[in-house]
Amino acid sequence: MEDELNNSNVEALLLKYKHFYASYDYLAESRRWYRREVRIIKNLPGVHSYRDAQGFRINDRKLKVKLIDAYIYHYGWVKPPKGLQGKVRNFNQFYQTDEWIEENYPMQDSHDMHNADRLVHFKGTHPKVMQARIAAANWKFEKDLTKENSKMNFRRRVLQKIEDLTGLRLFEYRNYKIVK
Repeated sequence: MEDELNNSNVEALLLKYKHFYASYDYLAESRRWYRREVRIIKNLPGVHSYRDAQGFRINDRKLKVKLIDAYIYHYGWVKPPKGLQGKVRNFNQFYQTDEWIEENYPMQDSHDMHNADRLVHFKGTHPKVMQARIAAANWKFEKDLTKENSKMNFRRRVLQKIEDLTGLRLFEYRNYKIVK
């Protein structure tokens, strides 16, 4: 932040994301999950949240951002299966009818993990501030959730394969303009 404070070409910093899903042991890694997002913004005139507040704009222009080597560990989808099902049902009540929710997400003790698309084992370490919480609350699944990754449609599978091989995420939505 200090390095870019007086750089008028940088209006915000772009951070990388690790989206934990189902437990602290799995990451959701697919095109359905944003891999970067603006999270540190200069207090400039005209800056406002944009659309669902995931991004920001200055008036109607995308922010000029610098990608930094820092991660946000996103734990919002870390819940046991019944908790995940409740989260999905609650989220959909803002966009769908009660009938649609009951048809697509009926009350049950399990949760269909398909909205993660692809889960991978997390092999790193969690921030120190999270370690006691994880030790007290983590749960194990009887089956390997990485084997549940077959729900991706053909287009997403092809684009994911390209990303895996090249590191490029083609047609990625970017609510920002990366500058050097």
